Amino acid sequence: METWLTFGEMIDNLKSGQIAESEDGWMARWDNYNRLLLKSKKTGGGRQSIFRLDVEKKWRIIPNYVSFVEAMNALKDGYTVRCYPENDGGYIEFNEADSIKSIAESWTGLSWSEFLASKWTILEDDL
Repeated sequence: METWLTFGEMIDNLKSGQIAESEDGWMARWDNYNRLLLKSKKTGGGRQSIFRLDVEKKWRIIPNYVSFVEAMNALKDGYTVRCYPENDGGYIEFNEADSIKSIAESWTGLSWSEFLASKWTILEDDL
């Protein structure tokens, strides 16, 4: 997710197992006890307390990328997957496995090798 969120929006959307990143390099995640843990990418230091500065920052949730094979298996099982080609900042969403090669080559202009090299996610709402 490349969308920048307020602190409250990040809290509302951050799921267990996901990591959020602030615009100035802090990371946030839920621990096993549903406490929000914050850690600085710059210093490596961490804390469990929230400061006013944290609330004023913009945050984004880092996607959980999966392999091409995992994405294809999820697609075959009826899940929606997204392909994030390296040559642009967007994504392509797929719901059907039967014609994925033809969709990738004709609709997006990607070669098969570029398609395979792309990053993939499985939409959380489908899980």
